Amino acid sequence: SLGAFAPASFYLEAGISLVGSFSWKEQYDLHLRLYESYAEAKYCTGEFEEINKVVNEILANAKCLGDKLGAYFTLVTTLNAQSKTQESTKVGLDILSSLGEPMPVHLDMKATGIIELKKTKHILKGKTDDEILTLKALGNNHKIAAMRLMYGLSLGCFFVRRDVFVWLISKMVQISISDGICKESAFAFATFSALMATVDVILDVNSASRIGKLSLRLLQILQAEEYTAGIYGAVYFFTQTRVDHFRKSLEPMNHAYNVGLRFGEIHYAIAAAKCVCMLSFWSGENLMTVLEKIKYYEVKVKEHKQEIFWRLIIPYEKAIHHLTGQPNELDKVFWDGAEEEQ
Repeated sequence: SLGAFAPASFYLEAGISLVGSFSWKEQYDLHLRLYESYAEAKYCTGEFEEINKVVNEILANAKCLGDKLGAYFTLVTTLNAQSKTQESTKVGLDILSSLGEPMPVHLDMKATGIIELKKTKHILKGKTDDEILTLKALGNNHKIAAMRLMYGLSLGCFFVRRDVFVWLISKMVQISISDGICKESAFAFATFSALMATVDVILDVNSASRIGKLSLRLLQILQAEEYTAGIYGAVYFFTQTRVDHFRKSLEPMNHAYNVGLRFGEIHYAIAAAKCVCMLSFWSGENLMTVLEKIKYYEVKVKEHKQEIFWRLIIPYEKAIHHLTGQPNELDKVFWDGAEEEQ
């Protein structure tokens, strides 16, 4: 929670001030780890301006690309949270290219993404569940870094570059099959199941559900609990709602929200909160109960400054005010300028 990250930020700042009498050359590893952790803590508390200063300090002193990656990961997620998704995508794709995974340059990226999706589906179709669950561990450090970066890029691309999003997730699954699996692979399989259920020309929900359930098993095998919020969102909101009742996804999405907050995956925690509210509305819960949930999570969103991941809930709040005949004070008490189309 915010109450945990604020003191962590305080102690990390104190550590930085104590080590400040030594240069980066004298205490390189200590400087790097303190600054990386401090940037992550500031992200969790929503202090984005401070993050830019910390990231610049790391990039100015880091010895190699590998030592800069932590700063770049935090920068990408911070830009996403500030609604600067175009900028975050550009930064992330540039670094991804440096890691040996360049995005193909085509005029029609949408078609390219669909081709990669179909290719990945074909690869998965030829693999049994056991073959997927027993894939070797990924050992290439650049590939591991690329997987982590693609994970960080994916949510922002989901909002502004769906074509790039489809390519990223397909690429993550392909790397997992050909080179080996890492913790991010569980997220890749989960999100690919969502693509199969929502984007693919042939919406094969049963096959999508199979891949989604495999991702949940990989989550356990790889001990990737910190990725729970994103994995559960893909499986239980986008995939399983195609084969089960909406209500069955409510408890998993509540769990996703709590785990996301605990591990500092604030963006996916807030996305999970959005899903909880939408599923509650769709499930036919009492509208005033749904409105109470929305109001509760709005406070959390504002605390963590994660507005970009909450905007899709505004029409639901407006709808509830309209259906219950209540004055709609949304534009006065929350974010101004939300047009009906938005």
